Amino acid sequence: MAASLPHACVMGDPARLASRAAVAEQAASQRRAVAAEDIFLSQPGRLDDQTRAATLRMAEATVGAIEQQLTRDAARALTAVGRRDAATVFESNHSLAWPRLLDAGLMRDAELIGELIAQARIDLLDESLAALRVHDAAPTLISNLVEHGDATQRAAAVAYLVADGARRLSPAGRRAALPEALTTRLVWWVAAALREELGATAGIEADVALCEAARHYLTQERGTDPAEAAMHLATSLRPVGEARGEVLVQSLDGARVSLFAALLAQAVGIDAGAARALLLDTGSDRLWLALRAAGLGRDAIARAGFLLSEADRERDLTMLVETLDPLVALDPAVAAQAIAALKLPQDFRDAVQMLARRQAT
Repeated sequence: MAASLPHACVMGDPARLASRAAVAEQAASQRRAVAAEDIFLSQPGRLDDQTRAATLRMAEATVGAIEQQLTRDAARALTAVGRRDAATVFESNHSLAWPRLLDAGLMRDAELIGELIAQARIDLLDESLAALRVHDAAPTLISNLVEHGDATQRAAAVAYLVADGARRLSPAGRRAALPEALTTRLVWWVAAALREELGATAGIEADVALCEAARHYLTQERGTDPAEAAMHLATSLRPVGEARGEVLVQSLDGARVSLFAALLAQAVGIDAGAARALLLDTGSDRLWLALRAAGLGRDAIARAGFLLSEADRERDLTMLVETLDPLVALDPAVAAQAIAALKLPQDFRDAVQMLARRQAT
């Protein structure tokens, strides 16, 4: 059940607001850890079936795409050195790595699965928001920018459309856009799983071929990360005043959740990952505090809350409606102070929470 928003007396107390926001962040971190473990449970659990299925599809598609390139490059190298036997194994088999990584438990890595879950949830929110749009709705924010924005905005909007389109329309299934560290981890896991498939006959030639294929994958030119493209577009817009609330709402109305997160990150001075975490944290009021910290008024917060509640059944619109008055009466500077910890590096915040959990046990 979602936590209730602070009462009016709490809204006016900066210290109590900051404390409440810190507790909410720790609770959100614990929920993400539970969700990462829950993704592989067969029985109904805390993660709904739709999110679980979308996450697993994305994970398998991502591993499959890495395997496809590694086996292609490694088979070519093995053939060149006369190891046709090993090359044939890679050429004639598919999906060798995915079942092995599952069996070994490597795909339960909390950091990796947490990222996959977050990206799957963003996808599902986009799909739900798109379904809410009526067929004769006004042009979306992105459409307007492409047609009527200045040169910088048009270029950034087109780049965002290309990056987001590649994410949504991959013929092999939606692949994750992982951070560099997670990509590196996953590529070497896939390489090791493929090497294991060859067994004792692999030989040094196969090891060298797989390692070279993995290095090539990690150094090759890749397309723009949708999150990076969204941040670039947000930078080109830099809305202020009432325009900020309007652009944030329009990004949701246009089913561009990653752009909403980027605009929020820019508005309150946090990184995109922290903004995405606020967006996906349906168990606390931190998102509404962040919107108020960004200077949004009653109408913009209500409209954003309605869209998100319609798209995500985990959000409680009634809770927001009942506490909207004390929220909008709150000075944006006080709201910003309550979530100020989000401006600290994620690694530092993770370390603080880890020590707190260790002390509690």
